[in-house]
Amino acid sequence: MTSEIVALTAHVHTWRFGDRPREIGTGSILRRDFVLVRVELADGTVGYGEAFHGHAGSAVAEIVNTTMQDVVLGRAAHDVLGVREETRERFLLGSGMGGFVFALSGIDIAMWDAYGKSSGVPSWRLLGGTRPDAPAYAGGFTLGYSTPQLLVDDLSALAARGYAAAKVRVGDGFAADASRLVAARDALGDDFQLMTDANLGLNYDITRLAGVLADTGAQWLEEPYPPGRPAQYRALAALRRVPLAAGENIFGADAFADWISSGAIQVAQPDVSRVGGITEAVRVAHIAQAHGIRFVPHISHTALNHAATLTAMSAVGSQDFFEADPTPVNPFRTDVISGGVTVADGRARLGDDPGLGVSVDEGRLAAQFPGETGSPWPRVRRA
Repeated sequence: MTSEIVALTAHVHTWRFGDRPREIGTGSILRRDFVLVRVELADGTVGYGEAFHGHAGSAVAEIVNTTMQDVVLGRAAHDVLGVREETRERFLLGSGMGGFVFALSGIDIAMWDAYGKSSGVPSWRLLGGTRPDAPAYAGGFTLGYSTPQLLVDDLSALAARGYAAAKVRVGDGFAADASRLVAARDALGDDFQLMTDANLGLNYDITRLAGVLADTGAQWLEEPYPPGRPAQYRALAALRRVPLAAGENIFGADAFADWISSGAIQVAQPDVSRVGGITEAVRVAHIAQAHGIRFVPHISHTALNHAATLTAMSAVGSQDFFEADPTPVNPFRTDVISGGVTVADGRARLGDDPGLGVSVDEGRLAAQFPGETGSPWPRVRRA
């Protein structure tokens, strides 16, 4: 039996890009924001989690630091279901703010980390995992809009680092999208897997791209429409040209159940820092597996999220792709926050350290990476 939770806090932290990533369908991000959630047990054990910022990280932190105190304090670290059910009943099924699901996500991850540390066991083992590794594809903020040759150069560099799969952004015009995809397939060959992401929609008729995606053997087309348009997902899926993926903007297993059972998506992509944590991501995985569709989680910013993601995949025996962050500089993955997942030779692996196996330097985070307010995504002005 783990000791009870005696403290719960959250703080926003920010790192501004030196060189901003190339533009994608939602623009070019200015900075990495995340909400660090910290739980402390009576025995002194500290667990950490990452909550998604929701374009207002200070609001998510405020939920953790105020309302969620009443839900979490006094519970055992292993009582993740108790926290889930009370949060759903009080704040998610009624008139609560949407930020509660992000707050719950960070808390759940932190509780699993504390539970594992207090027990001296990796969190993936506590969840029954037996395969703590998976093939990795290069995702995150890489491979934004570019020329075909620049994309080929980027993919070749990733292949030289051991990656055999990567996600290409589409959405800056049919001719540009098609030429990049064809060039990538011709240059990298059939053994290199291509995923595509429209980031909530294209600026042209998506069905025009479906044939190109089929011809180039794309693993999936991610978020071809905003999440409020499931009927359009179903219509596009009915063409059977390319599997459709979504999930980073679908919150909770209940919502996923509707999307999956209706045939709107063929690849479920919950983000553990948005969907409700490891506990909820595992529920989504079970629904996906029961319907025979793929479970390929989306990632957020830090090593905490990445370790929690692979932990959830291990818990359900998934050997599908893990989305890796291949950016050369991310202090929230390899510096002030580090460990958890290692990516080498095209595979992502968890270790045997207790909890999530992630190291967090709270002092340096507070001193060097104070949180900024507002959205990290600047307004995109449409013509």
